[in-house]
Amino acid sequence: MHILIIAANLALLFIAFLLTLNAMLKRHLHILQLEDYEPLRMWRFIVRRPGRLQLLDFDTIVFLPFLMLLAMGMGSLLASAFGFEMVPAKLPDRIPAMSLYIFPLPMLYTAAMAWRAFYNERQLSKAKKKLALTSRANRLFWASYLLSAALLFVYFVVFTGIFFDSHHISRLCAKFPIEFSFITLMLAMYFIERAAPLCLTTAVGILTPFENITRRRYLVDAKRILSEFRPLVIGITGSYGKTGTKEILAAMLARRYNVYRPPGSYNTLMGVTRAVREGLRQYHEVFIVEMGAYRRGSIAKLCSLVKPQYGLITVIGKQHLERFGSQQAILQAKGELIQALPPDGVAVLNGDDPLSLEIGAEHPGEVRYFKVEPQRPESASSQTKIDLHNSPKVHNVHIIHSKNLRLSLSGTDFDIYFPDGEIVPVHLSLLGRSAAANATAAAALADRLGVARRDIAAALAEIPPVKHRLEPRLSSGGIFILDNAFNSNPIGARDALEVLALASSGRRILVTPGMIELGELEIQANYDFGRQAAISCDLAVLVGAKHIEPIRKGLLDGGFPTDNIWIVPTLNEGLTKLEGFLKSGDTMLLENDLPDQYAGL
Repeated sequence: MHILIIAANLALLFIAFLLTLNAMLKRHLHILQLEDYEPLRMWRFIVRRPGRLQLLDFDTIVFLPFLMLLAMGMGSLLASAFGFEMVPAKLPDRIPAMSLYIFPLPMLYTAAMAWRAFYNERQLSKAKKKLALTSRANRLFWASYLLSAALLFVYFVVFTGIFFDSHHISRLCAKFPIEFSFITLMLAMYFIERAAPLCLTTAVGILTPFENITRRRYLVDAKRILSEFRPLVIGITGSYGKTGTKEILAAMLARRYNVYRPPGSYNTLMGVTRAVREGLRQYHEVFIVEMGAYRRGSIAKLCSLVKPQYGLITVIGKQHLERFGSQQAILQAKGELIQALPPDGVAVLNGDDPLSLEIGAEHPGEVRYFKVEPQRPESASSQTKIDLHNSPKVHNVHIIHSKNLRLSLSGTDFDIYFPDGEIVPVHLSLLGRSAAANATAAAALADRLGVARRDIAAALAEIPPVKHRLEPRLSSGGIFILDNAFNSNPIGARDALEVLALASSGRRILVTPGMIELGELEIQANYDFGRQAAISCDLAVLVGAKHIEPIRKGLLDGGFPTDNIWIVPTLNEGLTKLEGFLKSGDTMLLENDLPDQYAGL
């Protein structure tokens, strides 16, 4: 009977181990996937959020010891009720007492860990970008599972000898009371579960040769498809505005061509490879490729795959400075797109961006610059003073300019000045100055590819909002929502506040966690954001902790009332708090929603 109780205790511990290990591996696999399967970046996240390791959190410091003491107390009472002596001298006499003594501990621990596993799974289900259990993710998951099992096996062999009866192991185990063998086993399981990041890192290293072979096979297949179908390839990159420009350009080109543009943000090498293999067809005439840069060489590898004939750079800004270190490094990374164009390839660049002008000056082929009038006349001094027509390649330089911007909550009106002097008035269904810049860039390329200008204007009027990029929505309660969750850069934030300030009825509410990945400029950028917000909104809801202090200071320095600044730990708590505050006619701007690996910072 007592042996059965001990076996039941072991079974409960294994159930707790498997439940928590499954949750911990998925939790960190999600972060690893968000960081493009780079273990170093996953560990940087863990350093920022040490609680994710859960080695020195509430469980370890308070809860686990309390659980042990509670279980031992319950076990003592249980054993006393049956009349057992707790520490008999002989091992056979100790088994009945021991089995009752430790029996409550595995039960309590299993219940606690089952709750923790359920909580982790629920948090994972709420992630903004869900864990995608692709073939690679599944391989990493099960490899990590096996590594964790191997660690536990080593524990059994070295420390307990429960399943082994060699002379040396028996001597080792004899030094420890049997009661504490269970406790040490439980602790070993606990820390092995929390070694999930280490197991995932090891799994990445072990599987790298296999993944490289698989990647090469997929790349070869994608290159074969591209060489057979031979679509006209357009590459789009930039610090921000890539997805919006891609969608606008696709809508324009669809007026004349059969266009394929991958859904969402398929902008990595393997993402584009997958898009080619799964979505590109023989009948597609134009293939628009969004290109993300995670380090030097990322875009060069993409270009070696798709071989673009046209390249568009929205802007070379300050986004991702934390990753690249300097704007010059971003310039070199983004410039790989234009460098990869053939000599007769066409580059479309931002004429208001000095760094883009540097790239254009080096391109031997045609360059088409797009420009948008500054926000205020006096800000023209901050615009580049370079006369684009003084370029030695003047015959290959063309300028498309947007002027007379008229912003509203129902869209953006402006006039496009084409190189031959024709002026086309347009109404853009999208909101904000950044959307006008993206539309002008797309119009510059669509015009070069022969799309009629009236069709360009028609496409701009009909294009639907781009999800989470200053996307307007009207709630059932009459609240006008400006969803700018995916625009976390200084220019996009400034333009969003400019639109929020246009609201003339009701109150103007800003909800934001601030901007990230701006390196040394992050504090100043968030402070400037706060100063502008002070004149653009009536209530500021600041989410999180680390990034909001500069915004709060900027708001206060801008004369914003302290009582109108709410600080909440999470976005959901902020929205819950606003439920009883918002009224019909109010306008709420959701500016930036931090990625899952940054949420709560």
